[in-house]
Amino acid sequence: MNLPVVLSKRHKRDRSIKDCEPGLPYTEVIIEGKRVDLCENIIGNKKRNMVRISFSNDLLHSKILRIHPNIVKIYSKYLINLPTTISEESKIENIENISVDNLIIGGDTSALGILSELSKNEKTVMVSSKVLNNIEIEKALIPQIQKEKFLKTLKDIINENEGKILKGVLLGKFDEGIGFLAGNKILLIRPKRTFLATGGRYIPPIFKGNDTPGIISKNLYMKLSEKFNHVIAIGNSDDAVKPLFNVKGKRILITNGVLFFSKYYKELIDENGIEIIKIKNLEVKRKKDKIITIADWYHFYSDVIVYAVIKQPKIDHASNLGIYYTFNTYFHIYMPYHTIEGKSEEDIYIAGGMRGISDEYTSFLSGKAAVNIRYIDELISNMKDYTYIFEFYYNSDRRENPSPYLYGEDGYVCECEDIKLNEIKSQLKRGFNKVEEIKRTTGLGTGECQGKFCTYMIGSLIRDNELITFRSPLYRLVV
Repeated sequence: MNLPVVLSKRHKRDRSIKDCEPGLPYTEVIIEGKRVDLCENIIGNKKRNMVRISFSNDLLHSKILRIHPNIVKIYSKYLINLPTTISEESKIENIENISVDNLIIGGDTSALGILSELSKNEKTVMVSSKVLNNIEIEKALIPQIQKEKFLKTLKDIINENEGKILKGVLLGKFDEGIGFLAGNKILLIRPKRTFLATGGRYIPPIFKGNDTPGIISKNLYMKLSEKFNHVIAIGNSDDAVKPLFNVKGKRILITNGVLFFSKYYKELIDENGIEIIKIKNLEVKRKKDKIITIADWYHFYSDVIVYAVIKQPKIDHASNLGIYYTFNTYFHIYMPYHTIEGKSEEDIYIAGGMRGISDEYTSFLSGKAAVNIRYIDELISNMKDYTYIFEFYYNSDRRENPSPYLYGEDGYVCECEDIKLNEIKSQLKRGFNKVEEIKRTTGLGTGECQGKFCTYMIGSLIRDNELITFRSPLYRLVV
């Protein structure tokens, strides 16, 4: 399968979507002057011919632009692919203010678990860019409960609370309330209690050729899995195992020898003959419809490479709402502060992927436990057997591990701004050893996704306890 291809901003390299979350790199393309969501129309978007004039990032800091600033104007007008018009759908027509008892942000199984436990007498609103992706649930492994029964439970919750569920994208916290883009209007919601259940992300690892089209996250793979036969997985968590059950090859590439597998998935690896290959250096090339993976002395051919290193909570969402977070050097996870039941800051609770939980049923229980303490024991039991994140809470004797994202000495760390690992190393040699400092000296994290991929990756490499400041709006807003 050929994914839609666009050219990168500065280096003019072929790129494609890695994940379908709004605002991430290359989730959109400009066709005839208008923005097109590639995740809604993945098939049939062909590679377009554009002038390929590549330039180094160092040019932006050179004297040439100070002497001849019109170069930027000319380049932007003719070579960077920007929209020429603002569609009627994107115009903001009004702002609506809402006061509620409970605000649930997110639409995955944990959000529905929260919704199912809240009092019917309280005013509750749930806002999400998507609610219950049936494809992911139907393809997921849910050993704790019959899948059809679980899916019916989730649909019943949606049907019973239809008037409380709104579609919108989180913009962040403002003086007037928590903002959402909902169609052609902005919702400003003032809640007494907030539940953050917007999930987590899989951050792409670093290696030569890591921007090659066809390297995708586990999330996007779940959407397209029937299109691929030969799959190679990259990662050291349960989620790296999930794409491999109905394909040929069954290989997981890991680095640094660090493995985070739950009890259940350790058993599945043995039962399904999944091969775990420890490597030191990875390089990827594309030849027509196939991807060539060179791992040390191994050569593999595949239709797609799926990465699922660790599920990172969306710290940009948590931090923007005022939730304190820490960096865990064992898992290399940026984790929002919370208690075992999910209590975070005053009147704010987190659940599901925001806690690094990737198992769908355990995520559901984490939502219920955030409201009703009687689910705590069942939640802990499920975390112990079906998630690797259990050790985050109960293993006090943790060693420090090297970054699980480093699969090679070359590769892109910021695809939005075409920044490579060597540029980061140059800044580290100059004494800039904080993510915020690297952002200021290289432009990392200032592109389309505003640091939703690259800052986590660099933070893990340099073991920085803080990422950048995630200000509102968190996603693009056209006014």
